[in-house]
Amino acid sequence: MKRSRIYLVPVGGLANRMRAIDSAVALSLKTHSELRIVWFKDCGLNCRFDQLFEPFDIPTVTVVEASKADLFLYDRPRRKNFFIPRLPQKWLFDSCIYEAQVPKLVQGDFDFCRWAENKTVYIASFVQFYSPDTEWKPYAIFKPQPSLAGEIDARRSRFGSNTIGIHIRRTDNAVSIAQSPTHLFIDRMEEELRRNSDTTFYLATDSEEDKRRITRQFGDRVFFSAQKADRNSVEGIREALVELYLLSHTCRMWGSVYSSFSETAAQIGNIPYEAMKKGE
Repeated sequence: MKRSRIYLVPVGGLANRMRAIDSAVALSLKTHSELRIVWFKDCGLNCRFDQLFEPFDIPTVTVVEASKADLFLYDRPRRKNFFIPRLPQKWLFDSCIYEAQVPKLVQGDFDFCRWAENKTVYIASFVQFYSPDTEWKPYAIFKPQPSLAGEIDARRSRFGSNTIGIHIRRTDNAVSIAQSPTHLFIDRMEEELRRNSDTTFYLATDSEEDKRRITRQFGDRVFFSAQKADRNSVEGIREALVELYLLSHTCRMWGSVYSSFSETAAQIGNIPYEAMKKGE
């Protein structure tokens, strides 16, 4: 029988890539396939995988940092690269699924197991595309690099039994800006404090203005990172990973509409999650 092999190119920012990888690992184990994850650094995430996570403890799963040759063999075909990788990929793989196709296939209940079995296949994705029927703890395969794990533990020691996680997504996310305005978070914080005066908050945001606004109002009830969000530096991405896991260690979370970071943090911690949305 032909040995199945899945090639995955995770796309987008940190949470998007974690979603795609979590799905691909689950799919590879279900179909008894080897999984090769090709990790590209780009403007969305300018950091190596091994600067964020420990190697996966799964013999059939390999993560490789993309080389210059991989740009022509495994990168997603797009206008930026003149769609050149599409030609070798036709020869290398029995089937290819690219990131624009994945959400539509998920909505249509596409059978990814049947697609991957006994083949060599390629998928690029920024979304979660497969969850096994058996018990699967989302993101349990990820172990932050030891120095980051130590930083997470040190900061979370300040949390109380009712520390609520808040993620306010700004910068280039127009939907989050429009649908999850800052005043909704502030209103909910005030409401929570009226119910429980011992409540504290962990605030993660890429808006320095929102950090200043919220801390002016709530003072030392709010914990936050002193670093400015920066997806184009290694330290910025490492700090984002710390924040992701800190949010996951809160008792519950309020996040921004259309933010994979918000949703992923809640899924990692298996904690209640609510997206703040106008009109609700």
